[in-house]
Amino acid sequence: MPYCEDFAKADGWSAADVSVRLNNKAGRKFLTFLRRSGVTTVIRYYARSARPKTIIPEEAKLLSRQGFGILPIFQDSSRHISNFSSSIGTANAKSAMGFAKRVGQPKDRGSTIFFAVDLDYPATQIDGPILAYFHAIKEEINGTFVIGAYGSGAVLSKLLAEGLITVPWISMSRLFLGTEQFFYSNRWSMRQVPPEVAHGPSGVGYDRNIVRVPRREIGAFQVDESGEGSLA
Repeated sequence: MPYCEDFAKADGWSAADVSVRLNNKAGRKFLTFLRRSGVTTVIRYYARSARPKTIIPEEAKLLSRQGFGILPIFQDSSRHISNFSSSIGTANAKSAMGFAKRVGQPKDRGSTIFFAVDLDYPATQIDGPILAYFHAIKEEINGTFVIGAYGSGAVLSKLLAEGLITVPWISMSRLFLGTEQFFYSNRWSMRQVPPEVAHGPSGVGYDRNIVRVPRREIGAFQVDESGEGSLA
């Protein structure tokens, strides 16, 4: 089977990433669709700026009540190499941990925060600013959360080799540097399936994701009504 067809296979997708809040009428309708589709994990956003795409405590409680595990990804600005440096990594890690505290993500229990590298960067930039960015993230988080990354195969391969991430998530951009090789290496934990789709009845856009490893290795969490978090 050609790579483009192989990469687009969505059989058994069990996680959805969504950039809108779901604690509303449309969101509830969408969550019903996800449950019926066999989805167990919803991926939502932390972001330094005040954006509607960021998850809020009430939404985290709703997702948990509905039985979903929550995976957060920090994505504020990641589409220019100037968005990556040691100082920005430190600031973003602090911001992500602030969001984690606000929504009840449990510390020191193996829950994961992803950090996005959402563009195709050459090896020189991966080895430079992007590597410095993740070194700073690891130092700042200091084991309180598992660190994941979303990006190209080249980015994920380098970060794994340097011991800077544990959970690699391949972006849907199959022509990014190193993605074909990384896809076939089976070292990824999750991969995003192209293209982005929409649920007609609710109008919610989402991406499908294949989880390759046992669910416990992903590091999703849930929160109870008091806001106390635990691993899903």
